[in-house]
Order: sequence, then C-alpha cells, then structure tokens
Amino acid sequence: MQTRLAQTLPDDVLVLTVDEFAAIEKHYWESQGAIGFIFGIGVIVGFIVGVVIVYQILYTDVTNHLAEYATLKAMGYDDRYLLSILLQEALILATLGYIPGFAVAVGLYHITYAATLLPISMTVARAIFVLILTIIMCSVSGAVAMQKLRAVDPADIF
Repeated sequence: MQTRLAQTLPDDVLVLTVDEFAAIEKHYWESQGAIGFIFGIGVIVGFIVGVVIVYQILYTDVTNHLAEYATLKAMGYDDRYLLSILLQEALILATLGYIPGFAVAVGLYHITYAATLLPISMTVARAIFVLILTIIMCSVSGAVAMQKLRAVDPADIF
C-alpha cells in the first residue's frame, strides 16, 4: 500500500509508515531539536561533575593512606601497581554508584512516562552507554588522583 501511494502521489510527498515517521521524528528531536542539545549538554556537565566528585573521593583516600602507599613504594612497588590499586577503587566506586543510579533513572523514566505519556524508557543500549561513561569517568578520576602518589617520596613520610 505504501508503494502504491508513493507512486500515485507527487514526488514532493513523502509516504511513511508509522514506524518510519516515528524514527524520523525521534532522530530530529535527538539531534537537531533543542531538547536533544540540552540533554547532550547535561550529559557533558554530569560527566565533568562526576569526574570531579570521584577525583575528590580518591584524592582524599590517597591523602588519608599516604603512609601505606609510601610503604608500598619503599618496598619496590612501581607507579603502575599503585595506579592499578586506584583504578580498582575507581571501578568499585563506578559499580556502587551505577547500581542505585540506574534504579533511580528507571523510576524517573516511569514517572515521566506516567505524567507525560511520552514513549521513553531505559533501553539496554542507553544503560550500557551510561555504564561505559561511568567507568571512563571513574578511571579518569583515578588516573588524575595518581599524580599525588607519583610525587610522594617514601623518605619524607617516615
């Protein structure tokens, strides 16, 4: 039916199925509309704020355990080993932050859908994207917090 309509109507008329129309509209609002731009800026700002917060947590942990890290350096452990410890901490923070954040996001999606009847939901692709961003965010914070450990001299601590 779509093909017959497209053949009989003039060339300046676009004949679409409901799914095709929905895909075009979704693409427009996500990429060209103001809403997509605002959400994109929100993701960037959230990422930067997350990096700073996780950095502060890891930096405080490094400062509180500086003597232990200095002891490890004095025993011969190199910076790569200490970086792996910080990255493990960062991944633990990413996991512990992602789980409740995911639950809250799913709840907010349901509330938004109930209030506006907009067809939004947490997709698997979106959940994986946010998880990857969370892991990257925490890893960057761990790498930046590592600068404090590189500068520590075990002789100065004791």
